[in-house]
Amino acid sequence: MARLVEALNRFFGRVEILALGLENERSAAEAALAKGMPLDAREHARTILSVLPDSAVGLALWADAAEEAWLDEEVVTALADLSKRVPWRADVWLRLGRAGQRVGWDGARDALERAASAPEERDAARLALLDLCDLDLAAGDPARAQRWLDRIPAPLSTVPDRDAALRRAACALARGDLDGARAAAEILGEPAAIEGRAALVLAQLALAEASAAAGPAAGAPPPAVVARALDLGLRALVLDVPGAAELCAALVAASRDVLVVDRVRRVVRAAGALDEPTWAAAFAFAEGRRDDARRALARGLSAGDRAAAAALLRMAVETRDLGALDALAARAAGEDARGATAPPLSPDLVRLRDAAAMASEGQGSEALDALDAVTGEGAAWAEDIRRSILRGWIPPAEGGAAPRPAAWGDVLRELARTAKLLDRLDLLAGTESLAVERERPLRAAVVGEFNAGKSTFLNALLGEDVAPTGVLPTTATLHWVAWAPDPFARIVVRGGQDRVVPHAALKDTLRALAAAGDKVARVFIYAPIERLKRVEILDTPGFNAPDPDHIAEARRAFDEAHVALWLLDAPQAMKESERRVLSEISALGVPVQILANKADRLKPDALETVLAHVRDSLAASAIASLAPPIAFSARLSLKGRLGDEAALAASGWAEVEALFAEQIVDASEALRERALRRKAGRIAVELAQAASARAAEDREAVRRARAEADRLRASAAYLRRERRTIAAAIDKALEPARRELAADLRPIAALPEERKRTDAGVRAYVQERLVARLSWPLSAEIARAAAHAAHAAHAGGDAGGRAARGADAEPSPRAAAHVRAVLMGMVAVHDAPDELAARPIEGVVEAAIDAFAMALSAEAEAPVPPPASAAIEQRALALRAAFEAPAAPADG
Repeated sequence: MARLVEALNRFFGRVEILALGLENERSAAEAALAKGMPLDAREHARTILSVLPDSAVGLALWADAAEEAWLDEEVVTALADLSKRVPWRADVWLRLGRAGQRVGWDGARDALERAASAPEERDAARLALLDLCDLDLAAGDPARAQRWLDRIPAPLSTVPDRDAALRRAACALARGDLDGARAAAEILGEPAAIEGRAALVLAQLALAEASAAAGPAAGAPPPAVVARALDLGLRALVLDVPGAAELCAALVAASRDVLVVDRVRRVVRAAGALDEPTWAAAFAFAEGRRDDARRALARGLSAGDRAAAAALLRMAVETRDLGALDALAARAAGEDARGATAPPLSPDLVRLRDAAAMASEGQGSEALDALDAVTGEGAAWAEDIRRSILRGWIPPAEGGAAPRPAAWGDVLRELARTAKLLDRLDLLAGTESLAVERERPLRAAVVGEFNAGKSTFLNALLGEDVAPTGVLPTTATLHWVAWAPDPFARIVVRGGQDRVVPHAALKDTLRALAAAGDKVARVFIYAPIERLKRVEILDTPGFNAPDPDHIAEARRAFDEAHVALWLLDAPQAMKESERRVLSEISALGVPVQILANKADRLKPDALETVLAHVRDSLAASAIASLAPPIAFSARLSLKGRLGDEAALAASGWAEVEALFAEQIVDASEALRERALRRKAGRIAVELAQAASARAAEDREAVRRARAEADRLRASAAYLRRERRTIAAAIDKALEPARRELAADLRPIAALPEERKRTDAGVRAYVQERLVARLSWPLSAEIARAAAHAAHAAHAGGDAGGRAARGADAEPSPRAAAHVRAVLMGMVAVHDAPDELAARPIEGVVEAAIDAFAMALSAEAEAPVPPPASAAIEQRALALRAAFEAPAAPADG
């Protein structure tokens, strides 16, 4: 940057200096600066100021000399005085702001803002805007930092502004806007060897992209990404870029690659920083020595090293180290013996720490609620905790053992909560039905093709003739057999009243309803049979029945049942149609036991051949049976159960009874658990899909809102930068409206001058006419200019909002109101309001443009709250993942 005295010498004459005989002092001061002797120049400047205290040239010489001598306190004093003499000079304010930052002067930011507001000095204003952006980035306010960048004029040449692009990328990364960061990074390209800050930003972008691609539950980034980020980070580290050490230390702490760790160690050793707490801790973390790492960082904290606190915080997040987070929280809460404290944890990490404590105390639901609000630096860690909680609710099976019961109270509450938030009443009803199902006996569905003897088998199983057999056509709907203290049947008729009948009247009633054309939805058969207290039976229609409704009803049994008993017709077992349906049942996860009925129709050798064929067919189709298939006769079994001992002995029922007791009744808890998991898992999948769809819609809405806000900021910045040029064009465009206004005001010309000035009615009329004639055209012209700028800025992309409409753009109500206020104020302060139509009003138009830009900026700052659907999606996906978790391998 050129010396101030060179610029001010051209602006201020030296008459006073010559008159007071100070020209030699001035010349000597400039000569000393040219020779690199700033202290000598300082003495000559102080001599001038001792005689002429307000000399702008003397103050400029003092400021230049003090700056070159690194006397920043004097620089601030000299420039503060100089700024009072030349308050319009952006270069003076810029240098005052920069010197003020170096010494911690409270007015530094204000000085930079004064420099940034000087549109006539584009270079100094641009530098001030970049500095202000840096200040807000350092303060953690990327949105405000971006607004400073929006005020930087587009470069006059085709060479892109790399400094602005670098900061745009940093702002976008800080806001989590990866698309914006990528667009800015494209301008940067591959950084030169000495561009350390650009290298750091590109390293951060590479890590952020890898994290976004892998999802919140992912572990470390891929090795190629780590290598790229490390290359860039080390370049920034060597160039001493702020933030580079923290990034490289975090990469080392999370790495288990010996080559990566050794490479960084060599660089750090060369810099003589191996013993610094941050690096000592990073290498200890990498080598698995967590206690050593904490001790190293605690040493740094005790010494008042804020960098050690930042490193401990970052490493705690990267390595999921709750102990380190607790140590930071403890130090933030109070001082140690040396008075050292750590910075307070961010709200995100406070919530995460609280959630981890809740989870450890068994308060899983409360912990999940707390984790919903963690969206920043601890998001990946929060996802780990969230998934750990949900996996704890749904423990996987270990090896081939039955799974331990899930925490169904918590699981069902979570499913119901999500279903309500997504307005999925169907899934809410399904969840509520699971809560009822937990308290009911096991449900076993008897399935197979029609005429396989399913109802006969059911009656044999219960030892009574309960299920209807011989009804023509065969069982046409689902028969649900359950326990009750008294025997009766309830027939549910579609569109009609239920029928309650005794068992003896069930067959006749079904025949009568069929003859009348009534559709039976379901039949509930109740009986005081002890076995039904533990197992309820579903008797289904045949799968190869000619009526499609029968087949659909049979398939619905899969949703109801916990286990299926498939009856084959032994003389024609395992037809292709049976294999197809059995594969469907197996794919649904419903456990199946295969039974071959009508064994009494085959000779022993033929029966053994049939069973071998069944076993081979099941193996070829990858269909599992709970136990090896058994052959028996349901007809003889029922006779035997009803008292025929010979029939019972010949039926093979004893083996079926033993299998049913062992594989079904005794295993009812495990079978029910698997069924509940299967059904709840399906609900979880549907909820996850619904949550993801809603979250995608909300993310798109947020993207559009942010794009619109960016457009508004860009338009406001353009209006402020180019207001004079725009005002001149608009003043000409308003000529037709001003002619109409002149006609409206012509009657006032004949009034006495005194009345024109003092009559409130006249002034009100002028104000009303001026606003009526000029307000809308002026607002529309400004809106058109702003939309044209935004459209040009977004050429080839999504301009968003109204920007793409160009000439059809309309001002927002707020912006139009701001313009009206400017026009009303103009009338209020004008001595001769009737003359306004004839006078140029470029100044008023400029004020209106500023007001319009102010309105756009205010609209752009309307908060865009993160949609609640993001947290809903995270929990729904985590719950689905918990149901899909693979079984733990068996030991040994």
